[in-house]
Amino acid sequence: MKHGFMSFFTVRQQALFENFYMVHLDGAIFQALILVYLLEDNTMKKNNIQNQSFIYKGKSLKIFAAGVMLSTALWGMDSEASAESRGLTVVHHVYAGEEYVGIVTDPDELTAWAEKKEEELEEEASGDVRHNLKLIPEHVFNPQTEDQQLVDQAKDAAAFVTDAYELKLGEHTVAHVESEEAAKEAIRQLKLTAVSEEELDRFEKEDLSKELEPGDSRVTDIQVKGIGDQEETQVSPDNLVKPEEAVKKLLAGTTVGIDHEVAEGETKEDILEQYGMDEETFEELNPDAEELSEGVLIRAEEKVPGAEVQVKKESRVAETIEFEQEVKEDGEMLKGETRVEQEGQKGEKVYTELITEVNGEQSAKSTEDEEVTKEAKNHIVLEGTKEIPSKGTGSLQWPADGGYISSHQGPRWGDHHKGIDIASPDSLTISNVDNGVVVSAGLEGDYGNKVVIDHNNGMRTIYAHLSEIHVQPGQTVGKGESLGLMGTTGFSTGIHLHFEVYVNGELKNPMDYLDY
Repeated sequence: MKHGFMSFFTVRQQALFENFYMVHLDGAIFQALILVYLLEDNTMKKNNIQNQSFIYKGKSLKIFAAGVMLSTALWGMDSEASAESRGLTVVHHVYAGEEYVGIVTDPDELTAWAEKKEEELEEEASGDVRHNLKLIPEHVFNPQTEDQQLVDQAKDAAAFVTDAYELKLGEHTVAHVESEEAAKEAIRQLKLTAVSEEELDRFEKEDLSKELEPGDSRVTDIQVKGIGDQEETQVSPDNLVKPEEAVKKLLAGTTVGIDHEVAEGETKEDILEQYGMDEETFEELNPDAEELSEGVLIRAEEKVPGAEVQVKKESRVAETIEFEQEVKEDGEMLKGETRVEQEGQKGEKVYTELITEVNGEQSAKSTEDEEVTKEAKNHIVLEGTKEIPSKGTGSLQWPADGGYISSHQGPRWGDHHKGIDIASPDSLTISNVDNGVVVSAGLEGDYGNKVVIDHNNGMRTIYAHLSEIHVQPGQTVGKGESLGLMGTTGFSTGIHLHFEVYVNGELKNPMDYLDY
């Protein structure tokens, strides 16, 4: 955008004739015939009119507004041509801001350069860019200028600025963006470092009074902490950054120089520790600080922490309640026996989980509004406590599930058959004939799998040819308890149980003791 150069209304006292003075209005010259009053110095002082007077040769020339007669009708408004006809040249005083640079006679090159530079910078800055050069015209006699040298100096001294918004950490500016919209976008992107786009959009639109359903979550609060006021300012276009870069600067924090007054007894090491500086930085900031004493001012660097994005979230959580294992004693069941009385069932509860995060890291967590929606049921196991008597009653029950005696005790195949054989049962289960303790249980020669029970009353019983053994030595077994399964292990002609009875060590006929 072409902003042009600033010019000013100037009044310059320039003697042309005894009573004529040049009046410059924005570069145009008017000749005025001034009504002159010659006043004595003491009169001038008496009337105290110095603020409205030109001092000339010790006399006061007072300009009366009503007495100023513009000589346009006599002289005409001066043009450069008419000025040149009287030996005058139009020159331009060049200022860069408040700095005076010099005089040029032809400002066109400088004007064109400044306007082109503005256009180039505006393409990069995406906004208006203005220079700080000012040209003040004047008509003078015989100007002495070196235009090219002066133009080069003006270019070096020129500064270009554009409107911007500054982003601060506290009172410290860390970034400039091109507009208020860009500043808002930087703050938005700062929030997006801690939440997703979807979470932020929902937060900005949703009614937070609406209750959450189980499994749902939302952001309830976003606060950006540590950010100062965003203010409009002017900066060089080179200092502008995009919102993305501004976010990085805001999160990183900055370092500022401060004056530190040395306290009594304070050492360099104390100061380094207080400000987190290294010795090299301290020496660069304080090259002349050889010794520290109380009251001395030194330079230090203080770290300004980056912005914090604090996010509060809430979730409605559905959670399984695990069931507990519970064991109950049952006096009706034999010791060692168990039975499931109730299968365990998991329960369910819902609650609201509240989480606070700072820059994406969890800093606090709590729960509220817990409600049990389904009670858990314990898994209950009954455990028998009834003791099994180890002493037999002397009355023996039938050891098989039915069946018949396929071979009695007595002579057989040229030998003596010590017991009875039972075959063809309804099931293969072999039962203990009376209370007792297992003496042995395992494979033994022609007996095959064999179990021996001591009934602790002088009586022992033997069970042979089992296909499976369900007890072990030392185990107390009750009357009717399973000892194993009928089989044909060892020397056997088929599936059957071989059963023997001993009383006080002497072999007896089982049929004398069995309830058959």
